[in-house]
Amino acid sequence: MKLFRDMSPTESTHWKKGAILGFYTYMLLLFIDHMYYLYFEKNVFSSNMIFWSGLLTAFGLQWILDFREKMKR
Repeated sequence: MKLFRDMSPTESTHWKKGAILGFYTYMLLLFIDHMYYLYFEKNVFSSNMIFWSGLLTAFGLQWILDFREKMKR
């Protein structure tokens, strides 16, 4: 018995693109936060904000790409 259905090749590609963008979002926000901390000894972003922004970016891009693909058909 399967709990989830298999992803199509295009859905898998969309997830990979979303995961890469989410990772770069994490890296950019962490870089900005760390540089700000080095200069002002104070954080710009909270850990929660960094975590959720990267996660939402990854899933959001995947959803947008899947939605655009579905509208083409």
